[in-house]
Amino acid sequence: MAILKVARMGHPVLRQQCRPIDPEKITGDEVQRLVRDMFETMIEYNGVGLAAPQVHQPVRLAIAGGETDQDGRPRFRVLINPEITVLDEETKLGMYEGCLSIPGLRGWVERPARIRVKAYNEKGQRQEFVLDGFPAVVTQHECDHLDGVLYVDRITDTKRFAFEEEAERFLDLADDDVGDSED
Repeated sequence: MAILKVARMGHPVLRQQCRPIDPEKITGDEVQRLVRDMFETMIEYNGVGLAAPQVHQPVRLAIAGGETDQDGRPRFRVLINPEITVLDEETKLGMYEGCLSIPGLRGWVERPARIRVKAYNEKGQRQEFVLDGFPAVVTQHECDHLDGVLYVDRITDTKRFAFEEEAERFLDLADDDVGDSED
């Protein structure tokens, strides 16, 4: 396993439309190695998610967290060729998002609070599940990366976009009722 270099905003790989992964190749060495390396990279940088283009791989693969198992430990999902359907357009969840590809900055983004996800997992099995709240936000953030979209593209009020230290001091980032997200 290896810790991979994270692409930062401005690198063209972050603005590409990623190509699907052939489902027949999911259990192969190349995809499995990428999944392991992405997990190690995400953990090293204290992320709650990571998308393949962030590690210079323009393929439709993401890891998304924000959930916990029955023992309270973090739970992560591997999403290969994910498809998202918004289940409730009216209910939005807003929070200060961050991104490993945009270090040191946070911005207020509002996203649908309830989604359905269809994707392959790391074993090549097709899955379908519903996410609410923070896990839904994390998953949308990661899947945006697969379409060349960064959270900064979704900020509607630039007065709520700041360096982390300033956001914590002046924008009540630490006291925000809905939490924060950093992939």
